[in-house]
Amino acid sequence: MAKVQRGWLRKKKYTAGMTWLFCFQVTRPSDGKRVENSKPVGLVADFPDEKAAWVGVGKLGLEKYLDNPISSEPKFEDIAEHWRLWELRKEGIIGKKADETANRDEHNLDGYVLPRWGDCWAKSIKPTEVETWFEVLATTPQGKRNKPLKWPTIDKINSVMSQVYAHAQRHGLISAEMDYNPFRSPKFGGARCKTQSDYEAKVVSPKQMVAILQELDEPEVKLEWTLALVHAATALRPEECFALKWCDILRASNQILVQRAWSKGKLTNGKTSGSMKPVVMHPALADYLSDWRGESLYSKDSDWVFASVRAKGRIPRSASSCGKDYLRPAAVAAGVIATDDNSRFGWHNLRHSLATFFGSNEVHPSVIQTMLRHAKQQTTARYIHPVNSKQLEAQGLYLDAIKIRAKGTKNSGGRRTRVESRVAGTRRNLVTN
Repeated sequence: MAKVQRGWLRKKKYTAGMTWLFCFQVTRPSDGKRVENSKPVGLVADFPDEKAAWVGVGKLGLEKYLDNPISSEPKFEDIAEHWRLWELRKEGIIGKKADETANRDEHNLDGYVLPRWGDCWAKSIKPTEVETWFEVLATTPQGKRNKPLKWPTIDKINSVMSQVYAHAQRHGLISAEMDYNPFRSPKFGGARCKTQSDYEAKVVSPKQMVAILQELDEPEVKLEWTLALVHAATALRPEECFALKWCDILRASNQILVQRAWSKGKLTNGKTSGSMKPVVMHPALADYLSDWRGESLYSKDSDWVFASVRAKGRIPRSASSCGKDYLRPAAVAAGVIATDDNSRFGWHNLRHSLATFFGSNEVHPSVIQTMLRHAKQQTTARYIHPVNSKQLEAQGLYLDAIKIRAKGTKNSGGRRTRVESRVAGTRRNLVTN
């Protein structure tokens, strides 16, 4: 029994040489049977005896894979490691995370959560203690950057801890009673966290987008010009746009397929399964993509649409480099951002800009949601920013109704705005009824 609880070592020959394996038993989810599993420790040449191999097991932290029962009074670290092993990178459909999301959650768990809460008894952590800690994270320097964390980052840390507790209750590691979960709904006394950032994305107006495209309208930067146009017209996420291949451009059906993502120098599965849906492609946009294909050195169906010439077409261009070296300078020249403005501005701002344009032109929210491929309409609402011209128009209508006009102006009797026409029509209906 002790061997099963602790695991055991075995040697096995591989191409690299004779290798130590750390073996252990786990419960197979499909039928509940106990089966053997193993993880490599290292070459026998590096660990000459079993004692040295056990030291290697400890250094690699392989004991976390042991399917040992957790005590009835677990520490937070115990339930967090169980969540890491069984939930964080689970396969299948239910609860599966995108690789980037799993990496981010694991980073937050190891970098912030476990150092603070790992040694605490799971049932002893109070919502008020967590809220106080969130305030500390938001107001005191943290991490390598030595800066306070932004609230959206703290909200993701909050999400990790909430997932750990939900997992622990689902698996019976702690009591399922509400009081045992400090991340229960805030209306029942659970920990609260500010979810909205003070950051407001800079929106590019159509006039400013014309100026940006004019700045990029040079033969040697045709790729970057096309990139800006595709981002602006489709609201593709940068990792989706840079991962396009020519086989994804379906002119006959007016679609661009979203089948993969490219992030941090490698292919990923994309943000979510729901986001990997085709986007529409107007014939005008298709024409400009065809123009770029005719000029690109890499125009086969299997080639990247925005291939890196430096890498001889093996990989796409870098989104961050293209944004820093081309999009941002063009935005400065177009007057979208100031030269000394250090705030965030990149390809994702064009996604916000298209959503805002649609919102200000009375495109139905459900249409905007499908174009941005959001799962929730609340997410789409955060992408639609106030447009000052519409607010001024609405306020001017009220001032006109109370006979207040800008000094030196007269009622020209010309064409009325859409809002004025609508109000006038409403007044006529009231009179006739």
